[in-house]
Amino acid sequence: MFPVRVFVPAIILLASLALVAQTAPPSASFAGTWFGEIVIHTQDGKAMHDTAVLVLEQQGASVTGTLGRSIDQQSPFTDGRIDGSQLRLHLAAAGGMDFVLQRDNAGIRGTATGKGVTAELSANPAPGLVPQAQLVQEISDASRRLFEAFGNCDVKQYAQFLDRDLEFYQDRTGKTGYDENLQALKNRCAEGIRLRREVVADSLIVNAVPGYGAIEAGTHRFFSRQTDGSEHLDATAQFTNVWTKASGQWKLVRIISFDHH
Repeated sequence: MFPVRVFVPAIILLASLALVAQTAPPSASFAGTWFGEIVIHTQDGKAMHDTAVLVLEQQGASVTGTLGRSIDQQSPFTDGRIDGSQLRLHLAAAGGMDFVLQRDNAGIRGTATGKGVTAELSANPAPGLVPQAQLVQEISDASRRLFEAFGNCDVKQYAQFLDRDLEFYQDRTGKTGYDENLQALKNRCAEGIRLRREVVADSLIVNAVPGYGAIEAGTHRFFSRQTDGSEHLDATAQFTNVWTKASGQWKLVRIISFDHH
């Protein structure tokens, strides 16, 4: 047996280590896409405000990625590393700047220094912010799957693409929400009415809403499908959709449908 004078301090030491392990904060992750603002101060006292987008990948203490004013205007940085609670990196573009960044509850904050300039940067998570070509593909795919479910009377699948806080504004039916739109689809399908949606060629516009999601707009047509397989044009309308990817999947939060004819 251990002598009491050795065994008791050992218990105290182990308990202290366990307490430290439980209370020590986990190392913050910098991985992800971030959108915010950078304010650059020059030696003559001028301040220049611009947007800032960071795309970061982290493996242990090593961080790689890019930084720029938009998701489609990115420059790779070097020497990305976690130093304690700070992320340090060097951006060769724009004359060269050294960044020291930290995580907080909201996002990333920090400073940068370069030749004759200093800067402050702040950015928040932007999960839906991707290059334009990818954004168009993702929104087009989500929209296609949404209206396939709509046309096939698959209410459960249709609901997957609608946010619970949905607001739908229409020039015929007024303002409706999530529950009302699901019920409207159920009623239409119960009456045997099935609609096929078609986007008018070259009318589609998709733009990012940095830090939130995307705006989709265009002209579409709806065709009423008969039981014998024939179709006839039911309506043509303009649409503007606001999408978010906050939950990890694209969902509609606002729909504006107008100019029905």
